[in-house]
Amino acid sequence: MKIVATVDFSTTSENILKVTKTYATKMDAEVFLIHAEPSQADLSEADYDTKPEFIRLKKDARALERAGVKVTSVFLQGPVCETILAEALRLQADLIITGAHGHGGASCKLHVGHISECILLRSQIPVLVVPVR
Repeated sequence: MKIVATVDFSTTSENILKVTKTYATKMDAEVFLIHAEPSQADLSEADYDTKPEFIRLKKDARALERAGVKVTSVFLQGPVCETILAEALRLQADLIITGAHGHGGASCKLHVGHISECILLRSQIPVLVVPVR
């Protein structure tokens, strides 16, 4: 089984990591920990390793690894929702775990951030939305 877990380093990300660890452990799943952000024209792939978000992503992946989870960190740039969904399809993921709120703001209709709403409405893969606690 393959799980894609999305993190944006908001307070919800901590809950996403906890839920991801639980699901991955119980289902013996491989985790792809993804952080996606809008493209920056002046940032090349060679510059990724100096970005604070890339460093945080690697740190979060190591924490899951220490808990016995097989994890790969994935730093992506592009239209966030579309980029996450395309990567999940490319990886042939069985589940996407995302947060109810994060940096994306809240939507009135679904009470989730706009990135989570986009993932929920467009995903061909089952989605688990982790609430804010």
